[in-house]
Amino acid sequence: MSGEPARPEPTGVVLVDRTGDIGLAVSTSIGSDVQERSIEVRLFWQPNDPLSVRIEVDARPDHPALPRGRWIVLRDFLRYGITVPTGDGDVRVTPDSGTGLVYLDLARPRRACRVALPVSLLDSFLAETERRVPLGAERSDDMVEAFIEKLLR
Repeated sequence: MSGEPARPEPTGVVLVDRTGDIGLAVSTSIGSDVQERSIEVRLFWQPNDPLSVRIEVDARPDHPALPRGRWIVLRDFLRYGITVPTGDGDVRVTPDSGTGLVYLDLARPRRACRVALPVSLLDSFLAETERRVPLGAERSDDMVEAFIEKLLR
């Protein structure tokens, strides 16, 4: 017995809609039974913008000390981040093979936040995106321009 409280395991699901958009929703409960809160992490991918994945973090109920925000990351960074630390700018991806989790370190104006995703769910999400647009097949001038425009918004 280590004396450390047990960390809650994140749980989630991969979602595919009729248009081919793919989402991953993961939730982690924190706090006590009396004041339970959850951190929700959602990833969104669209076949018409296959290079990027949008990340949204939210807390329920809302609380100023809990993380929230939106980020864009390259799909390749998420794929590589399952096995090796990667990323730059506002999103860094770090695997933890001992726990089966991948950590996303997300920059925010006042303080960074770190969220955890189960490797199995992230891998399923990425496999579904790659089934629709294989890695390497997404490179076109129009797609690169769309990604750059999205980053600059």
